[in-house]
Amino acid sequence: MNSKRTRKRYNKNSKIIIIIVLTIGVIGLSIGFAAFSKNLDINSTATVTPDPSDFKVLFSSSNTTVETNPINPLYVQGTAATINNSDPAHPTISNLKATFTGPGKGAEWWFYVTNQGKYTAYLKKIEFGDKKCTAKEGTSQELVNKACEGIGVRIYYDDDAGSWDIPNLTTTKENITNHPLEKGTFKQAAIQIGYFSEATLADGDFDVTFGDITLTYSTTDS
Repeated sequence: MNSKRTRKRYNKNSKIIIIIVLTIGVIGLSIGFAAFSKNLDINSTATVTPDPSDFKVLFSSSNTTVETNPINPLYVQGTAATINNSDPAHPTISNLKATFTGPGKGAEWWFYVTNQGKYTAYLKKIEFGDKKCTAKEGTSQELVNKACEGIGVRIYYDDDAGSWDIPNLTTTKENITNHPLEKGTFKQAAIQIGYFSEATLADGDFDVTFGDITLTYSTTDS
């Protein structure tokens, strides 16, 4: 009889222990699942920020490789423009200077814009430096100042789809849309300084200088 009671008590105790172990296991799994769900929720709200080094829009004097050789002007005398790619989201062209003898003429510097990054780039803004007109020897500065009002800068971009006339020069052109530059591509561009035919005629030669022209690109077109 005692052995039977002992076995019954032993079986009862074993069942209790098993129930306790199972209960602890279920609680442990519930806690683990809750933690896993929490981790999933946190990860689902994470955002990916592109590496700035992967976004690279540059000016080039070549249409096949990135080169920064000086760019000589066409049609009138002038200085060779220089390329500055130190900021790969804001390429700049500098040293824009031309000599004019009368209205109806223009100086042009042709170059290329290339996307060497990993994302499509969108043109968003063009910044124009200051304009300065300087009379040469024997020319009236007063007349040159009047003629200077009729001299503007124009940029050709993307097969003329992005051409803007700026007769009196604005410092910036913002909120530009619909000018994507696919990765790995080269597009021809040109800057023109124009002496408009209706401008005041100076009594001799004079120099026209423009400050840096900078293009700003973004990863979005909005």
